[in-house]
Amino acid sequence: MKQSQILHFLFVLTILIQLSPQQVFGQENNDLEGWTAVELDVRATKKLSFSISEHLRLRNDISTTKNYFTQLKVNYELFKNFELGGGVRYITKNDDVGGNQGLRSLFRYQFDASYQHKVNAITVYTRFRYQNKNRLGLSESEGDVHKEQIRFRLGVGYTIKPIKVKVRLSSELFNETESLNSEGGINRYRHVLRFSKRVKKIGLFALFYGLQDDTEGNSKISRQILGFKYSYRFKI
Repeated sequence: MKQSQILHFLFVLTILIQLSPQQVFGQENNDLEGWTAVELDVRATKKLSFSISEHLRLRNDISTTKNYFTQLKVNYELFKNFELGGGVRYITKNDDVGGNQGLRSLFRYQFDASYQHKVNAITVYTRFRYQNKNRLGLSESEGDVHKEQIRFRLGVGYTIKPIKVKVRLSSELFNETESLNSEGGINRYRHVLRFSKRVKKIGLFALFYGLQDDTEGNSKISRQILGFKYSYRFKI
């Protein structure tokens, strides 16, 4: 099979996954979230980069704080178009449900392997991620449980050359490992349509719209996400 045929197949597959009515429609609980992020991206060498970013996420129809966090990441291009990366997050979560409410501190680390391939005007993006998150200040005997997930994301991108805007459509599966609080398995689907544009000497601006389905026990929660990200890059 030719490369162009493979890319067209992946493009159609991504769209079909995102338009699947089983995943997008028919959920009983719905919410609208707002995600914003500001990032500083440092290119140390042609292959090595670092970034630090601040994130704020709102829920309940973008009316209350869900969480906010600081993230540090490092990426290294092992060979052309293939990168390995790692990152950590310090998260402050707003727990406003139940009897024991308040702010919770959590820590998350992750490892990534990503690859992109371009043929003509279409670029295919893939990423595998392992992540592990737990609550700080709480021991296992007090109820702290590490939440492990393996994620796979597939996306296709296209650049609108006249206006230099990049459009990316992606779908991602989240597979949680078995724990005391979870039976494990695929418990989240996320589909994102993203538009981004880099303005010379100013930075990268990105807008995105996402659909996310979560399975929690016997119930399902559907979320819509409106997002904005600004990133400034400089080279050493």
